[in-house]
This record gives sequence, structure tokens and C-alpha cells, in this order.
Amino acid sequence: MRRLPMLLGLALSISLPAVAGPLRDSVLAALDGVEDPPSRESLAPLGEGVAAELLEIARNPSVPPSRRGRAVTALGWFPDDAVHDALVAWLSSDDRLLARKAAGALATGWGDRAVEDLRTALQSDDLQLRVAVVKALASIDSDAARAVLEARLATETDPTVKDGIRTALGR
Repeated sequence: MRRLPMLLGLALSISLPAVAGPLRDSVLAALDGVEDPPSRESLAPLGEGVAAELLEIARNPSVPPSRRGRAVTALGWFPDDAVHDALVAWLSSDDRLLARKAAGALATGWGDRAVEDLRTALQSDDLQLRVAVVKALASIDSDAARAVLEARLATETDPTVKDGIRTALGR
């Protein structure tokens, strides 16, 4: 009997359309892939309003989690204050998928300016988030990012995260 509510919820989450904006169908189509997130080049032809659509898709619980995660990743191509604020909020949210995706998007869109936000997220109890933050900091590849990784290496207790940090630092 427990399966019926779960199946009903799944059916509703798949069938309910997101609140449609003028670019909704085009942006959702760009988020359909499995392996690679949408590129700047695939989204740029859609014109103005893509970042707003991506934000709405990412925030909409009726959109499947994979598309929401891909929307968060794609937000890194649209660095503005509203996107930054949303990504930083996701870093500390209970939605672990969106938190991990937000780390990468911050590194993509803000580079060195994201180091402090990522330093804070590196304190998380969530092992997978810490691994994602290490990868994000490694992709920034700046003195500030390396300093954060060096400092965390001294205090990190998880061997997986420590290995990721060592790899990022070229050790």
C-alpha cells in the first residue's frame, strides 16, 4: 500500500509541466542530455532570458532532478548577482545534488571570486559535496584556490577527499 502514494508522486512529478516561460521548451530541450551538461554555445542562441529560465527550472520540484542538476550546472555560464546568490544558497541546502552542481557552477562562472564561497562549503559534513568542492577549486587553479586546498589537506579526515586534494595539488 505504501507504493501507491510513491508511484502517484512519481507520476505527478514526471507529468506536471514546469511553469512555462517563453524559452522553457528550448531550455528544457538543452537539458535533455545524459553525459555532458549544456554548453555555453548550445544555450547562447536561445537569447536573453536563458538564465531566468534555468533558475526557474532548477527551483521547480516538479522538474526531474537530473534536469534540475543540469540547469544548476548551466547557470555557471550566466554569472550575475541573482545566479550567484542562488548557487551559494544551494551550496548549503539539503538538496545534495544541487549543492554539488552549484560548486562547479560557481567555479565556472566566478573563478577566483568563488573561492571564499567554496571554502565555506568545504566545511560541510557531506562527503560528496566536499569532493565536488575540491574539484571546483582545482578547476579554478589559482593561488587562492590552492591555499584553500592546502589548508583543508591539513585538517581533512576522509581519505577520499584527501586523495582528491592531493591530486588537485599535483602530489
